[in-house]
Amino acid sequence: MKRKLLISSVACFVLLAAGAVTAAMLSGTATYRERIALPPDAAFDAVVEDVSRADAPSTVIGRIDLKPAGQVPIHFEIPYDASRVQVGHRYSVRARVTHEGRLLYTTTRMYPVLTPSSGGAVELMMERVSRTPTEKPDRSLANTYWKLTELKGDPVKVLPQQREPHLILQSEQQRLAGSGGCNRLLGSYTLQGTSVAFGKVASTMMACVDGMEQETAFFRALESVRAWKIRGDDLELLDESGRVVARFVAVDLR
Repeated sequence: MKRKLLISSVACFVLLAAGAVTAAMLSGTATYRERIALPPDAAFDAVVEDVSRADAPSTVIGRIDLKPAGQVPIHFEIPYDASRVQVGHRYSVRARVTHEGRLLYTTTRMYPVLTPSSGGAVELMMERVSRTPTEKPDRSLANTYWKLTELKGDPVKVLPQQREPHLILQSEQQRLAGSGGCNRLLGSYTLQGTSVAFGKVASTMMACVDGMEQETAFFRALESVRAWKIRGDDLELLDESGRVVARFVAVDLR
């Protein structure tokens, strides 16, 4: 906190020394979806820009640089020259994380700010561009034991005396195997690039005292899957609208 306040105070002093009429501050947070730590010496920067003219480069009216960036969510405050904000103009924030000159994460869409409808703070979601030095290579979708960890936003429970819910996509004959916790599951799948679809899931017919609701929801979620995304040890299965319906983590079997 002291580091952020010191940087912000210095930035405000620079604005005032440059003859700014009114120094203002835009606060926000920046994060990304991957559960990966940033290198200790990674850097973060964010800018407020006037993006009103489509036929001309954007104009920066405020900037913040943080090194080290710390870990996500990264909290920041961007000092900007309020006297340069004009009615009818459009303003946006973009941010990025770099390490030793290499771009790791960046925003990929517009984040409007400085309007009555945008609120007093901005929340940025950055997308990965390249791997961090310590990041593991992506697992293979097929022939990997994928342990179910999250189902439509809810954490998955592993119940006593039951197997953990999981999937294995067997590349030979494109067969699906796994468990819902109580019952084993079998099926087929079709794979084309980042698209995947599961056929009708068949299962054994055991009736367990607990966990049946979670298992049924898991089997139904598989029917809605249309795409997949892997980052390191993490797998996301998505429906046709791009929403994550299930998350998994790769487990090495001994």
